Amino acid sequence: MRSDSRAAQVVALAAEQGGVVTSRQARAVTSVSVQQLKRMVDSGVLERLHHGLYRLGRMPEDVHLEERVAWLALDPDVVVWERLDQPVPTGVLSHRTAAALLGLGDLDADVVELTATRRIRLSLPGVIVHRGVLSREDWQLVDGLPVTTPVRAIGDLAAAGTDAGHLASVVRDALTRGMVTVAEVVAVLAPHAFDYGHRALDGQGFLEVLIAQAGVPATMLAVADLVRTNTAAAASTLASVAASEAGQLDVAALMKAMTESPQARDALLRSLSVAIGQSAAGHISSGAGAAAPARRVAEDTSTTGSDRTARPGRSARPAKTADR
Repeated sequence: MRSDSRAAQVVALAAEQGGVVTSRQARAVTSVSVQQLKRMVDSGVLERLHHGLYRLGRMPEDVHLEERVAWLALDPDVVVWERLDQPVPTGVLSHRTAAALLGLGDLDADVVELTATRRIRLSLPGVIVHRGVLSREDWQLVDGLPVTTPVRAIGDLAAAGTDAGHLASVVRDALTRGMVTVAEVVAVLAPHAFDYGHRALDGQGFLEVLIAQAGVPATMLAVADLVRTNTAAAASTLASVAASEAGQLDVAALMKAMTESPQARDALLRSLSVAIGQSAAGHISSGAGAAAPARRVAEDTSTTGSDRTARPGRSARPAKTADR
């Protein structure tokens, strides 16, 4: 009877953690024995994933199972809810894995990457643990998993020497979806500009080249940054544009159309580019630490991309897999 009760507790514990549990957690919380865990595996209640790691049997497919297992393995003694209450939960999913979980860019996330505040070595295959400084502002929850923020992910990918084309796709998506501001991206790219062939600390020039390479229309970038940095100003600007350029178009409908799809944004911005371009570009260029004047971006970007390439200089360094 007691064995059944402990088995039920293990199942409940795993369910609270997304269907995954470690043997250390199970023993600490439920006092279950190694033999009882083995019987639960034999009976199909649990499925052994790796040494000391289990998932509930007959669970629906978890598209983030590998990421969940890797993160649990960083600190197998502590239950999920206690770790997530910490400013830094031992470590967080980062780099290419973070970009994939955030839906940014088109990087191949063929390994699970994490960043931890101390040196941790895992025996799990296909897992890379970077060492780095983390704060509460550096991560957010995505499907119950701690993941670096978009701006931190961009900085990590640049520090790892990710090729400019893939980095550009991540920056493009983060900017056009309003997940970061131009000023934030400039600041996080600046320390790595020299490694990509730009002047030292020239985050602005680095961003310009990435924007051109990603083929982001200047008007789309300007409006996205305006919306992200100042919602009230954006609403006012778009309202006036809607009234003067598109009849009495509802502002909410206008904003919704901008976020429907890249095609919808392009079509809308083409029709409003004259009216929006000046006010939005002025907002960006006048902001503290903002990106290059919109005129330079406009000259180097179009809806189909640009022929501009990185400035001559040092080539991008190979991607890192070691400590930051």
